[in-house]
Amino acid sequence: MHWSEKIAQDVIAKRPNEALYVVASGITPSGSVHIGNFREFITTYMVGLAIQKAGKRVRMIFSWDDFDRFRKVPLIVANRGYEQHIGKPVTAVPDAFGSSSSYAQHFEREFEDGLEKMGLNEIPVEFRYQSREYKSGRYNEKIIHALKKRKEIYDIITSFKTQGGEEGQRETYYPVSVYCNTCGKDFTTVTSFNEKNNQLEYTCKCGDTHKIDVQKADNIKLVWKVDWPMRWQAEGVVFEPGGPDHMTEGGSYDVSSVIARQIFGYQPPESLEFGFVGIKGAGVKMSSSKGASVTPAQLLNIYEPEIIRWLFAKYTPRDFFEFGFDDTIVRHYQEYDRQHDAAPSHLSFSTLATVAPLAGFNRAVVKKMVGHDGGARFDKVKYWLENYAPEKIYKLRDTFNADFFATMTATEKQTLEKLHEFLSRVIAGCRQAADCEAKQPPGEQDIQQFLYSIINDPLADKKINIAAQQRYFKIFYNMLFGRDDGPRLYLYLAVAPRDEVLKLLNC
Repeated sequence: MHWSEKIAQDVIAKRPNEALYVVASGITPSGSVHIGNFREFITTYMVGLAIQKAGKRVRMIFSWDDFDRFRKVPLIVANRGYEQHIGKPVTAVPDAFGSSSSYAQHFEREFEDGLEKMGLNEIPVEFRYQSREYKSGRYNEKIIHALKKRKEIYDIITSFKTQGGEEGQRETYYPVSVYCNTCGKDFTTVTSFNEKNNQLEYTCKCGDTHKIDVQKADNIKLVWKVDWPMRWQAEGVVFEPGGPDHMTEGGSYDVSSVIARQIFGYQPPESLEFGFVGIKGAGVKMSSSKGASVTPAQLLNIYEPEIIRWLFAKYTPRDFFEFGFDDTIVRHYQEYDRQHDAAPSHLSFSTLATVAPLAGFNRAVVKKMVGHDGGARFDKVKYWLENYAPEKIYKLRDTFNADFFATMTATEKQTLEKLHEFLSRVIAGCRQAADCEAKQPPGEQDIQQFLYSIINDPLADKKINIAAQQRYFKIFYNMLFGRDDGPRLYLYLAVAPRDEVLKLLNC
């Protein structure tokens, strides 16, 4: 049974009478939503899909927490004067890139466009923008309720602290942040709340003091550990995962769960902790706030949507795994093709990565060489090679490598001559053998067997033969490319321009 099905069964067993199973996740658009953040979305989505497959009605809510404050200036907008916007809701910060109505919307659109390309549409997904929800007044009654219960909330939060609260804090605690009516920032301090008329008074560092009617306010936001359980209750959430920062013992989920029960009268949703996702070979450490990240849209430049989804499904949510911008991507494609019998309908990623550069990235030439133009993978291979692995775009030497040839022993030269004769006789169609015309050009396996037959000594032990393989492949690569490494040689020789290869091996 898949991990998502187990979680779905648990959710249904604990909440058997739900008419609609709402699963939820959310992210603050403080920068590009990277593939690590995407794990929260896909985990929620897969559990929702499993609940639907169990015969239940499902809806997924993805909340953009764009009423959160702009905390610090990311590197992507450094030196642009964005310090002046610290303390505003991120939806009130202008877009630095000129394509959206706000800083928040720029990253929201970027992520939503990536999701659309993923084809994740098997269950209803509703994007909910919390700036709109708060400003609409939808939560105002719940904010008033939390303000009236502020001392009980304080006691709950304090009970999770090792040292408790300071004297007098309980009397001055208010579980809200207020964006100033004058400067628009949250450098405010609530000084009083009148429970009879719902009037809240605050002062701001900008020097202003205001009284507002909470019933009509559009500039108040509950603090996170109260906001989260409030929304569970408001939206009827039955499942929402969390990252390690929220799911530690005594962390946000534990605190919010108690607040959900005792303050909002709601059974907290089932949850689980999801782990980190790494990137190999991208040259960045993912961080939205620092402006260094790999987004789903960027990953789609080299990974097919099905493979991205397969990788997230393959590992349980807590398991760490890595996407690859290095050779890891080749392994991922190979594993996916094996498990899904995709090789007959696809040209393998590794084959295409070898053939496409030889063909000058010309689809028609690739098809002529191997009988398949690569389909959707062609562009992904091209993008990967050109942007992340240009060293793998192997180029044949223009001339015979006489300098390297001079360093070879007589035995090594004889072995090189055997390879040249093999390719001349069978691949180039030289009619020296009586049955040559009846033979088809050798395939990858034929070439591979021949290479090892001229390298390995059947009487030698494995260690000696491995050393011989390393030496001879270095020889072949240097004669062909002028370097110590290269592509899988048996595959390369099966599709390479034959006359050029023979010229470089002719000793």
